[in-house]
Amino acid sequence: MDDYRFTNIDQEPTDEQLSQLMREVAEEAKERWDKARTAYFAQLNQMIMAL
Repeated sequence: MDDYRFTNIDQEPTDEQLSQLMREVAEEAKERWDKARTAYFAQLNQMIMAL
């Protein structure tokens, strides 16, 4: 979302802009969680195999 900047205090974001921003943040958070979970279980499996 590149059409709104929170540095402009004279203009409030529209509901649509806030909704879009929240969707994008949620998508990014899910992607990061998925990567972290995958890395965690990969490392756990490596530790198990080393036993």
